[in-house]
Amino acid sequence: MKTRVTFAHLPPSVNAIWRFTKAGKMYRTKEYQVWQNSESWTVNAQMKGQHCFIGPVFLTIAMRRPRSNADLDNRLKGAIDLLQSLEVIADDKDVMGINAYWSADLPAGVAAEITIVQADALENAA
Repeated sequence: MKTRVTFAHLPPSVNAIWRFTKAGKMYRTKEYQVWQNSESWTVNAQMKGQHCFIGPVFLTIAMRRPRSNADLDNRLKGAIDLLQSLEVIADDKDVMGINAYWSADLPAGVAAEITIVQADALENAA
């Protein structure tokens, strides 16, 4: 089984996802909440007829680089957390591996493309 979803916009950098109150309580930033709400609609529409995953998975994530000094790994947390919150994957602790890269070959209007496969399916194929 393989599931493919796309994002119209990249998730905010992990540096812009959370903030802390003076009392030390953590909260999600407005930027992160807006991104999550927007992409939730898009991903939910794409998931019709596609497989959701329980247990170990591997992810392949291609993203359009927003600027030359952008850090690839700073975008992964938001993307994976969204997949979990929408129950595309049951738990982000089940992500066994990630192949992530910048891509200039994504179609217009696509900022990220994520492919998910069950980990044991790959092991059985070997």
